[in-house]
Amino acid sequence: MSETFPIDGSRDALWMQTAVAAPKTETLSTAEDCEVAIVGAGLTGLNAALLLAKAGKSVCVLDAKSIGFGASGRSGGQVNLGLNLGPAALIEKFGLDQGERMIDAVVNTPDRVFTLINKHELRCDAVQAGWIQGAINKRVSAEQKSLAAEYAQHGCELELLDKASMRHRTGTNLYSSGLLSPSAGFLQPLSYTRELARVAQENGAKIFTYSLVEQLVKDRDRWLLKTANGTVRCNKVLLCGNGYTDNLQKGLAETVVPVRSILMATAPLSTELRQSVLPKQVSFVDKRRLILYFRYDRDGRLCAGYHGPMRDSFRLQDYVLLKEKVTAIFPQLKDCIWERHWGGRIAITKNALPFIGEPLPGVISCMGYNGRGVGMGTLMGQAAAQHALGMENSDIAFPICEPSRFMLHRFHALGVNASIRWFELQEYVDSLQRS
Repeated sequence: MSETFPIDGSRDALWMQTAVAAPKTETLSTAEDCEVAIVGAGLTGLNAALLLAKAGKSVCVLDAKSIGFGASGRSGGQVNLGLNLGPAALIEKFGLDQGERMIDAVVNTPDRVFTLINKHELRCDAVQAGWIQGAINKRVSAEQKSLAAEYAQHGCELELLDKASMRHRTGTNLYSSGLLSPSAGFLQPLSYTRELARVAQENGAKIFTYSLVEQLVKDRDRWLLKTANGTVRCNKVLLCGNGYTDNLQKGLAETVVPVRSILMATAPLSTELRQSVLPKQVSFVDKRRLILYFRYDRDGRLCAGYHGPMRDSFRLQDYVLLKEKVTAIFPQLKDCIWERHWGGRIAITKNALPFIGEPLPGVISCMGYNGRGVGMGTLMGQAAAQHALGMENSDIAFPICEPSRFMLHRFHALGVNASIRWFELQEYVDSLQRS
């Protein structure tokens, strides 16, 4: 493969090679009428569609591309604790009652995802074998100790690992400490998304692909969504585009910054290598300023992910730094073959938290997972559906709120690139203070 060979972030994903077949869908070419219309056939939209359909509501899901085209079909597929903020920070920000509801959701995110998978017999190569975060220096190690103590107060036991335990569980000597979340795991994200679509259809939801919503307008006391060849009239609308959000609803795209993440996968590794690299099938995160993460697929391919360039097309040169970092952690992989390269967008919010908003009465937006989309897309999609069903804010883990917008959003690529350079400099400083 040429070093300048263009890499398609969707087509070249490993998950496209190994996913279950997608359920049959059509392009919208009719005038539909339903109670709730959902824009986005990813994890958020499909979890919302499933809950709403099971509650007896008529639902139409529309996507500009195929099921799981965006992050839902390209991510690393890790199922972790749900949010980037710890328990104390959540209570400080949202108050005791709301904070504790959110903490409960965070703590139980992996179990809720895997319970959903088991309940509906979703074929998505799910493995609940735990998640390990390696501490690259003393600062991260201290943060992990504090976080474990906070979660313990809420009934969630995170295990602190010493150097011997880290070596035993990961196969590298690089880390003198780490943190284990036993309930976490991973899955095949595109299969998970396609299976959610299948079950949502079986419960009555209609799904239309390659049906870009070009207009969203008020139609008396209802909403009208227009595509090139059809329309949907509905009572409520859920907007679930995440990092692929467009200008359908004015100002919504400015609430998230799309940051690119790249991933790559080896050829299936030998039994010997698999016993020396993450031998317990845990998913693994190197906790740096710029996070590096690993997991296996069902056939023994090791997948690794890192930050990427600020564009949607990728080249092999974009993966050079990632490969160097992988072999620095696992020298035994220096001669392995990397077969697949891909990537896509992560939606970053101003406060590092996802949100459910209501920009107009009856229009609900749900997005901003900051790299934790499998678990949070599942829970937030369900929460958005609960809001659409009319449940009270106080009964839902994630309340309706007003998301902050990024100033000078059109220049976000410059800001992201500057931030990455700054984080890389900080990582160098951190490397001088290894624990």
